Amino acid sequence: MEESNFLRQNGYLVLKSIGHGTFGNVFLIQNPELNIVVAKMMHNEDFDENEWNVGQVLAQEPPQICPFFIRNITKKQINMYTIIFMEYANLESVYDLIDTDKDLPIPMVRVIMKQILQGLSYIHSKGIIHRDIKPSNVLLHNPSGTERVILKIADFGSAITQKNLGESMLMDSVGAIAYAAPEFQTLDNNQQAMADEKLDIWSLGLLFYRLLTHSFPFNPNSQIESQKFFDKKQLVRDSSIKNSESWDLLTHMLSFNRKTRISASDALKHPFFTGQKAMAEISESSLLNAQYARQSKLGGNKSVTVFDTDSSGEI
Repeated sequence: MEESNFLRQNGYLVLKSIGHGTFGNVFLIQNPELNIVVAKMMHNEDFDENEWNVGQVLAQEPPQICPFFIRNITKKQINMYTIIFMEYANLESVYDLIDTDKDLPIPMVRVIMKQILQGLSYIHSKGIIHRDIKPSNVLLHNPSGTERVILKIADFGSAITQKNLGESMLMDSVGAIAYAAPEFQTLDNNQQAMADEKLDIWSLGLLFYRLLTHSFPFNPNSQIESQKFFDKKQLVRDSSIKNSESWDLLTHMLSFNRKTRISASDALKHPFFTGQKAMAEISESSLLNAQYARQSKLGGNKSVTVFDTDSSGEI
């Protein structure tokens, strides 16, 4: 209540509270300068310079280059508070999709995974490892005036930056335990393990598995059962996974050896996305929208992106 009043006193219309944590609170706000955005508000001493710096690296290029992550807009320090203003995703999250317990058609799952992988491929190309990929950290957004849904990777509070692209480095296990990669099953005396950006692929692989089955390939609520899974190093195909190409991609994403685990950029080249069946399952409306976008681009519309003209990436 104190923080929302502070925002109002400083000229921001508080539309609603979105969430809270140990760092502070998150609000949906509006003002003439920023329009409708998210305000992440914390005491100055709780401000994470690393999180802001990661956001700045990702925001160096315009959204047209990659729209699949939440961008920081600006930050302000007002008295005792630091406020980070960021994009607002106006729908729910992938967690809410999974939580419905409804089977999603493979063409929809394909687009969801493609957009997340495009976001992750871009993030990794900047030397950034997210380290907390999970369904609640992938948000859905419907751009105004369109029928499209864009998925956006959110919450870079645990992210770290590699000194050199693709290098392994010692790091702590952070984020949701259920989505932690096998590398973190064995830690050194400092509770660290050698890992790289492929830990995000493992986490996304589990998200993929849950989209297809509504479950994990192990029992995340039982430490004993989880340990058995990681000790056996065997991924068992659930009977609900009918699509062979999705299963093949899953096995590459959920490789227990990070060195053989597929990268985000290579995953996008997998037949699950590029094969004949994938092309045949693109909806007529997606084909028409992509055609319209191409024509609009030829007509000089500079706001049209490569993603708008890609019929295989539209929900």
